Amino acid sequence: MKVIVVGGSGFIGSHLVAALLGRRHSVIVFDRHPPRQSVDFVRVDLTGQVLSPELFSGADAIIHLAGRNVFARWNEKVKKEIYDSRILSTRSLVSSIERLERKPGVLVSASAVGYYGDRGEEELDESSAPGNDFLAGVCIDWEAEARKAEASGLRTVQVRTAPVMGHGGILGKMVPLYRWGLGGPMGNGRQWFPWIHIQDIVGIYVLAVESEAMSGPVNACAPGRVRNKEFSDALAKVLKRPAFMTIPQWATRIALNGLADVVLSSQKAIPKKIVGLGYRFLFPDIAGALIDLLARPQKKQGN
Repeated sequence: MKVIVVGGSGFIGSHLVAALLGRRHSVIVFDRHPPRQSVDFVRVDLTGQVLSPELFSGADAIIHLAGRNVFARWNEKVKKEIYDSRILSTRSLVSSIERLERKPGVLVSASAVGYYGDRGEEELDESSAPGNDFLAGVCIDWEAEARKAEASGLRTVQVRTAPVMGHGGILGKMVPLYRWGLGGPMGNGRQWFPWIHIQDIVGIYVLAVESEAMSGPVNACAPGRVRNKEFSDALAKVLKRPAFMTIPQWATRIALNGLADVVLSSQKAIPKKIVGLGYRFLFPDIAGALIDLLARPQKKQGN
């Protein structure tokens, strides 16, 4: 297949491009920055433009990953960038697709488990109602823009991604703190912490492209559910560092501002739809995922 990956030079995108190439798909990356792999590259900023139909010639699938990183200290400017980079880029992409004479078969768009907001002990599958905080609002509008492509005859998939464990992402922020002996659970530590290994999120995106049985929202989170304290203990054990510091909720909010909602929210999400489609997780439990990433020699990307 010929696959366009929007945002293909980022953390998830780089791994996904390598996986698609490994499965002998043809890949084009749309992004503001060149990809790591030697593939066709189109420099774009979708937040302010509708793209020429020629750029999509022969495309069978589009994967849309672009969006400002949420792991930053939030203020009103950053929140606007988080929102606009997702909603406006998706809107522009769907508008570009509507102009095509030959349209691709599927649009796979990123979303996040933040869709559910803070839900305590409630078990959350793809049919659960959305939350009502800032990130939930972003995800609601983000998914709505992506689903507009269905009017053009495309199958659409919205990948509600949990924090991704890999060499980068949320681990890149947390591991240095633990190595300095400053790690530990945040808040009361009892909030559910959904997560997924980088290889599994890539596998889900690949399946979304290749399987016509997949459509609509999909929870991309590992089946091995953990609370924040269990995650903290597992990370400390793999790093052989203490995790005795409990960071109270008020201190987390002072340190992280609005981003505190990401780490303090409780989301007991389950990957109901993807398991029902027969996907087998490579890393279903947090201990195995962290050992693979932090206690073994780092693998070269694409291997």
